[in-house]
Amino acid sequence: MTLSQLEHSMTASEFYLWVGFDQINPIGDERNDIHAAQVASAVYQSQGAKVSLQDILLNFGQKSELNKDNSLEKLFEQLSS
Repeated sequence: MTLSQLEHSMTASEFYLWVGFDQINPIGDERNDIHAAQVASAVYQSQGAKVSLQDILLNFGQKSELNKDNSLEKLFEQLSS
C-alpha cells in the first residue's frame, strides 16, 4: 500500500492508535537496533566481558562517550584477557 492510499483510507484516529502501538512495541529500525544490541551483548558476555545492553546499544544523535574514557579499548582489553 502506498502513502497516498493510506492517506485516503486511514482515519486520524486509526493513525494515532498506530502511534500508540509503536510506543509500546516499536516497529522498524529502533527495534532492530535493540535486537542487535541484545545479541552483541550476549556474545560479549559469553566471552566474559562485563557489558550491559546500554553499553552496546547505538545512540544516534547523542555525543559519544568513547573519547572520554576509552570504553571501547577497555572492552577489547576485557575480551582479550
